[in-house]
Amino acid sequence: MSYHHISSYAVELRNDYALLKELQSVYDSAVSYLLSPVLNEWESIKDIDSSDARMSVMETIVHTTKSHTARYDFDEKFYKMPSYLRRSAILKAVGIVSSYKSNLNNGTNAALSYKHHNCPALYKDNVFKWKDDYTVSIKVYKKNDWVWHDFRLRKTDADYLKMRMTVNNRCKIFAPVLEKKYGKYFLRFALEEMIDFPDVSIFERKACCVDMGLLNDAVCSVMDVHGTVLGRHFINCAREKDSVRNALHRVSVFQRLHGGHDVRHLWNVAVRRNENLANKAAHEIVAYARETGCHVIVFEYLDTKGKKRGSRRQRLHHWKHRAIQKKVESLAHKYGIRISRVCAYNTSKLAYDGSGEVKRGRKVSDDTPYDICCFQSGKYYNCDLNASYNIGARYFIRELINALPGIKAEVPDIGGGTRRVLADLWRINAAVCL
Repeated sequence: MSYHHISSYAVELRNDYALLKELQSVYDSAVSYLLSPVLNEWESIKDIDSSDARMSVMETIVHTTKSHTARYDFDEKFYKMPSYLRRSAILKAVGIVSSYKSNLNNGTNAALSYKHHNCPALYKDNVFKWKDDYTVSIKVYKKNDWVWHDFRLRKTDADYLKMRMTVNNRCKIFAPVLEKKYGKYFLRFALEEMIDFPDVSIFERKACCVDMGLLNDAVCSVMDVHGTVLGRHFINCAREKDSVRNALHRVSVFQRLHGGHDVRHLWNVAVRRNENLANKAAHEIVAYARETGCHVIVFEYLDTKGKKRGSRRQRLHHWKHRAIQKKVESLAHKYGIRISRVCAYNTSKLAYDGSGEVKRGRKVSDDTPYDICCFQSGKYYNCDLNASYNIGARYFIRELINALPGIKAEVPDIGGGTRRVLADLWRINAAVCL
């Protein structure tokens, strides 16, 4: 089975930010100008299904050629603007007006904003050219004219992009988008790769079962269809978590001393460090799955919407479990590893040996850590490790039921999806002799 994997990578530009700022400003002004013509002509283009067709119609309205004269003075305000930048600005303006009209139809009284801080797509040969591995040429607005200017790329970024193209000869690279982030300018390239997923039978499959928690970033167990645990791995990015805690502490101290104003820059630092923590955890999960030869990574489906309560509410609020799963999915697909999810209900609450509900933390004793649980048999075990076993068991039981529908008749007491544990997978193996 083949899969179209689409990802993006940003390459930092190293010189002449003033020219890039001017390019972004001119493009953003063009989009703002085009909003009024698109709004005025909306009745004539709203029924056109294709976005390219809408763009073509609007281009004939705002751009003068030998065969016709435009109704608006776009060409006078943006003299000699490259054609692909003009078309990109038209597409962006059409999208903004379309969203505005949809909101009105849905009963949302939103005003049309004319300030969006847009960045242009740099289409090849028209406004963007490769000079060599570490230099590109971009058409910029300089001294009231559109001219080509050379920009240096960050070497490590360019080398990584070249490596991605070399490793997979079926990888396609698309036109970059100019991006401004943290005061720097980047070229963000979209990459489309054809990935082949190995067609491995459920009876030969190995799964990396991941339980994500607040104490450990992730606990991974490698399991096969027989319920045999082939490996365990605890992922705890202590340095990154300490960095996040320090950033949040600085926010707290600043707000206590100076109030809630002018604290945005400190929050931005905390958010970036939290994103770095999520990326580090995701890379370690995928690296362990590849190291152990797993064919699938299994997560819980976690829903943490709503108001957070309790002593861990801030930690829950900043818990990046969705970002980790999304990053893992992107990385895993790049290496031909599938992703699956199971119901999270009762994975930590039930003992993997089938003995019933467990007691956790202070429910056991006052000095018992929160990550330790006690089974009804008196056995003490790591709660996250117990949950990872149950996650893997639920995945394999679900796949076995799909592959062998008669299992429910052979083992009628495996229960519903929210009560299944590793012991149920053992019973299936004993009854069916897989």
